[in-house]
Amino acid sequence: MFNKIIKIACVATFALLLNACVSITESRYSKNANPEKAAETYVALAVGYLSQGNMILARQKLDRALELAPENPSVHSALAMYWLERGEIKLAEQEFTTALNLDGQHSPSNYHYGVYLMRHKQDKTACDYLSIAAKDVDYSARVLANENLGLCLVKQGDLTNASNAFEKAWVLDGDSTVSSLNLTAIYLQRKRVRLANRWFKRFEQTLADNKVPHTAASLSMGLQLARVQGDKNAAHSYGFKLKKRFPKSAEYKSYLSNN
Repeated sequence: MFNKIIKIACVATFALLLNACVSITESRYSKNANPEKAAETYVALAVGYLSQGNMILARQKLDRALELAPENPSVHSALAMYWLERGEIKLAEQEFTTALNLDGQHSPSNYHYGVYLMRHKQDKTACDYLSIAAKDVDYSARVLANENLGLCLVKQGDLTNASNAFEKAWVLDGDSTVSSLNLTAIYLQRKRVRLANRWFKRFEQTLADNKVPHTAASLSMGLQLARVQGDKNAAHSYGFKLKKRFPKSAEYKSYLSNN
């Protein structure tokens, strides 16, 4: 179940590297502009183009940023993301290494490298990198850093620290469904049904407030929770929704086999 829930996390890989905005124009920056600030602007432009799938313009902006500020970790972190998009893993790893050698506390580099290690390498050190970003009170993507730290710790079987990370993310953003759903699963696994139910109610309230539908994984979680509580009506309701919305899902097949 945890693996299913992990897939719910939507990581804004590019947009959160910097507060990117493609509408920024280069004409605002003269030759006398601060090279570091200008480089950051080019990185922001590149990140925007990457999110749009425009590799050519993204590379042009990154090359310009590198020319202006070759020792800026944001530039190398963005280059790492560019190479990942191109499938050039070794080049991406080289750029991540360069960025972190320049500044080992650079939160965007730690965050993106941690996510990369967690998703593609199953590397235990991923949690260490994510932890650095998660602790940075000034990092704009701190919620995502804590969410992904929680997911990383779940993979390592460290449910206590995973709970702490998810709860921190939820405190920072009460709409963090990644946190509320994973906390439901953790407490249900620990047989702390009352707490699991409390977190699942928070999860469903967030869905309702934001008019977001359930996923197959979250319906399955509701079904499990209802069964543990002996609520047959709720269990039937979640099972019916699984059948109607996700008839080909693994969750519905599991429901049929256990019904």
